Amino acid sequence: MSMYSATAVTYDEVTRRRGGFGRFSRGLERALGAGLSIDLSLIIVRDNAHEVEAMRGWARRLGVPFREYANISPTIHGTAEPLPQQSPQYLTQREPFTGCPAGVTFFHADPFGRASICKMGREPNIDLITEGVAGLARLGSIAGSLMLRTGGCSGCKLSATCRVCRPMAKVFPEARCSAQHARGRNTARPGPERSRPENPRPAKACAAEH
Repeated sequence: MSMYSATAVTYDEVTRRRGGFGRFSRGLERALGAGLSIDLSLIIVRDNAHEVEAMRGWARRLGVPFREYANISPTIHGTAEPLPQQSPQYLTQREPFTGCPAGVTFFHADPFGRASICKMGREPNIDLITEGVAGLARLGSIAGSLMLRTGGCSGCKLSATCRVCRPMAKVFPEARCSAQHARGRNTARPGPERSRPENPRPAKACAAEH
């Protein structure tokens, strides 16, 4: 689950959804009450950077693992509107891409019941409405095919230090691995590792989020 703030005013401002904080809080409380294993994604941007400690404290009080994300990607359509919202002091140096367990230890499901390996690699997908949970067994092979270097990434000389996963490079044609590699090297500020979870648990399915 994605956490965008620790207060109602900031949460609604960041998400542009009036009442979003209340719905998130109730959903989180009910999920924990039902015994679900929850991981929190703390999304850090300019408008909520002042609440980072409060967000961390909330997650710690709940006793759930969390990861922090400040490096924002373009939208699923490849447009760059979210990028100016990044909080400069929290940007970190992305690690070179060496593989991903998407589709193996976790998956993404959209509101229409379509399961994919992750929120970036949405095609091909599994229609859970027609195939049921058994269809998830095919995600492993789908993941294998999507992680292959294709198109502009095939034969790329920067592959050893590329910071972009294959699904992202395919979805965002303008964000080829060389361009993303350069941006990651020149614009991200080195800092402490912020993607490691506290109180780590096995990865799980994630619903459509940010």
